[in-house]
Amino acid sequence: MSKLILPTDTVDLFLVNLQKLFVDGYGLPAPQKYSQLTDGLINQTYVVDGCWILQHVNDIFGAQVNEDIATLTPLLNQNGVTVPLLLKSMMGMPYVMGENYGLPKGPWRIMTRLEGKTFHFVTSIEQIRVLARTLAKFHKALHGCHYVFKHTRPGVHDFDRHAKALENAVESMSAHRLYGQVKALFEKIRHLTQFVRYQDVMACSDLRIIHGDPKISNFLFSDGRITGVLDLDTMARSRAAFDVGDAIRSWCNPHPEDVEPTYEKEYAREALGLYMEEAKCLSRDELHSLPNAAPFITLELAMRFAKDALCENYFGFDPKIGHGEHSLMRANAMYLLCTQMLEDSICL
Repeated sequence: MSKLILPTDTVDLFLVNLQKLFVDGYGLPAPQKYSQLTDGLINQTYVVDGCWILQHVNDIFGAQVNEDIATLTPLLNQNGVTVPLLLKSMMGMPYVMGENYGLPKGPWRIMTRLEGKTFHFVTSIEQIRVLARTLAKFHKALHGCHYVFKHTRPGVHDFDRHAKALENAVESMSAHRLYGQVKALFEKIRHLTQFVRYQDVMACSDLRIIHGDPKISNFLFSDGRITGVLDLDTMARSRAAFDVGDAIRSWCNPHPEDVEPTYEKEYAREALGLYMEEAKCLSRDELHSLPNAAPFITLELAMRFAKDALCENYFGFDPKIGHGEHSLMRANAMYLLCTQMLEDSICL
C-alpha cells in the first residue's frame, strides 16, 4: 500500500485527508495536487493529479445513486456513448463516506477523467447536430434496459405539482420583500399555462432511461465532436420528452439563464428534427410528445425559480445578487423564453 506523502511547506489538511481517501479508501497512490472545478451547481468537483475526477455528491442524491451510475455506465460505453467510469473502493463500492477520512460527510467518488472541454452556450448549427445525435445515441444505448433504479427522485417534472407549489408560496408569503414582483409574475405564468400543451407530454406513458439533465455543459467537446457525457446522477426511468425539452431549452438560448433570453428557433428545429430522425427506438406516442416538450420544461422551470424567489431554499445563487433576487431573475428569463417558444411553430 502507498504511503502518504505530506506537503513539505504549509500542511494542506484537505490534501492530507484526500490522500487518506485515495490510499485507504481506494488503494491508489497518494495524490499530490488538486484543483476545484466551479462549473457545477450541485456536486463539488475536483481534478486530482490531472487524471482523476473526485466528487463530493450533494445530499439531494442518495448514496445509492452511485450504484445506479456504476451499473449503467459500462452499458453506455459499450454502445458508443463515452461516459466517466466510477472506481470501486477497497470495500467494492463505487463510493466511500467522507466522514471516514476527515472530509465533509456524505458520499465521495472517484471517476475517470475524459478529454475535452465544456461549453455553456451553443455557437453553431454543427454543435446542435452533434448534440442531437449524441442524445439520440444515449437513449438508444439504454433502450430495452430493464434496470430498476435504487435511487429515485419522484415528481421531478410534475407540472401540476410545481404549479401548486408556486401558488401555495404566493398565498402564504405575502410578507416577503419580493412578493409583489413574484405575484405579478405568477399571474403571467398562470395565464401562459393554458397555451403550454403539457397534457400532450404527460399523456405519453412510454418510459425509458433518460439522462435527466442534458444541458450543453454536460457534454465534453474536442475538435467539433463530443468526447463524453457528464453528470449522470439525474438518470432515471422517465419520459424522453423531458430530456428533449430540457435540451432544446439549454441548447437554443445563447445567454445565461438569469438574463433576457433569445430563442434560436433554427437551432431548435434542427435539434428536434435530427433527434427524431436519429432516435429510431422511440414509439409513436413518444414522437408525438416531443414538439411540446420545450415549453413544458421551460415554464416548469420558471415556476420553480419563482417559488424559490419566495422560499429561498433550493437553487444555487449568486450571493452578490441575493438568493431571492437571483431566482426571480431566472424565473423572469425562463418565462420570457417560454413565450418565445410558443410564438414559434415548432411548439404548435
